[in-house]
Amino acid sequence: MKTILGFDSWTEGSPHFERLVPELEKRGYRLILVHIGSWGHDLNRPVEEKIGRLEVRDISYYGRMSFRQILEKEQPAAVLFFSTRALAHQAFNNYCQYLGIPTLHVYHGLVTVQAVDPGTDRPYKLNWIKLLNLVRTRLGKNLTKIWPVYWKSLLDTGAPLSVWLDFVREISAKLQLKNIPAPRAATTTAGCVYAEADVSHMARTYGIPERCIHTVGNPDLLGFGLQEKDLGSWLSFDREKSAEIIYIDTALIEAGVVFANQDAFISHLADTHAALDRQGLHLVVKLHPAHYRTGLPERLKELGIALCGKEEFVHRLQGAQAALVEPSSAAVIPSLLGMPLLLAQYGKLAGQRYGTVLTSYPMSAFVHDLADVGGLLEELRRRMSREDIADWIKTNSGPLPAEDMPTRVVEVIQNLCHEPGSERPRA
Repeated sequence: MKTILGFDSWTEGSPHFERLVPELEKRGYRLILVHIGSWGHDLNRPVEEKIGRLEVRDISYYGRMSFRQILEKEQPAAVLFFSTRALAHQAFNNYCQYLGIPTLHVYHGLVTVQAVDPGTDRPYKLNWIKLLNLVRTRLGKNLTKIWPVYWKSLLDTGAPLSVWLDFVREISAKLQLKNIPAPRAATTTAGCVYAEADVSHMARTYGIPERCIHTVGNPDLLGFGLQEKDLGSWLSFDREKSAEIIYIDTALIEAGVVFANQDAFISHLADTHAALDRQGLHLVVKLHPAHYRTGLPERLKELGIALCGKEEFVHRLQGAQAALVEPSSAAVIPSLLGMPLLLAQYGKLAGQRYGTVLTSYPMSAFVHDLADVGGLLEELRRRMSREDIADWIKTNSGPLPAEDMPTRVVEVIQNLCHEPGSERPRA
């Protein structure tokens, strides 16, 4: 049985890897996820464990072995990433390139819901206090673990000066949250995206030729319980619409942007709740999973703000008036249902930028003043075009059925393994 290695910074991304295991095993491949959680990203994990059907190893499993030695020991047929922008991931990828191991980068969301095109302004307003606190907490592990490993990978692989300069540019961009093309160390042999909308972004950002980028479908549809029959269903849903507005959060606090702290975000939601209530509308919040370990849900419930869980998300949307969203990949779900999409640009979110996936949706509108929500909804209904919405859904839903996404990804992996000498992008 051939080995496929996955690489990540922690175990939070394990569901993305684990969903591929059954199809890989059918085709004679064993997937092992190697992560660097013990370096500070995911402390106190077992050295070796099973998460579902996925074999998972912390980097400490390999003792004092270097990334190169791990690759030489495991002899993987290919290496799989769900992100290559982190420096540790780039170091691992450097060795893969040097050793001639095929690599695959799979986007783990619909990326262009955010304004992330290279060369554009930062997608979010910086909150410098929060950002500096994040930098302070992460600086130690970067200085003692990640940067030395990255520098060693450049030395071991004989990287030219231009690649060293990539490191300087990358650090500068990370500190300023600027959109710049990824360094060469982030380029993989091939890529997979959920939908056609992200193909050009991956090509421009990661230097992968479009012929090497594959659309594989959106597993988030399954995660939220959205079935193919549900696409566009809001337009014909026979239940009377409630007065609910579903707010979709993307955990901006965790990224050190927009909101200074949890209190600031709670104040934002409380103001939203009050403004909608004055118009006879009812706020319901779909929180990002990252908030469920912070005590935020309990604080919102104390304020009388209703929450919506993942299991009831689609059903609740189908009966709601609209979705009010931050730039979240989950914002695609109400759009695929065909319902009005309100892009938040009020209060702390004033001037917030959104990606082309959301701004191109025919039933979307920016909200600059919450007092205008009722009028915006009337305007969206007046100019609603079922044909335009259907065209948008077709372009942005990705290949269907979504449950075949793992099969499509594994077919790409299998082709990489069968063609180890294939042309590499942007050498």
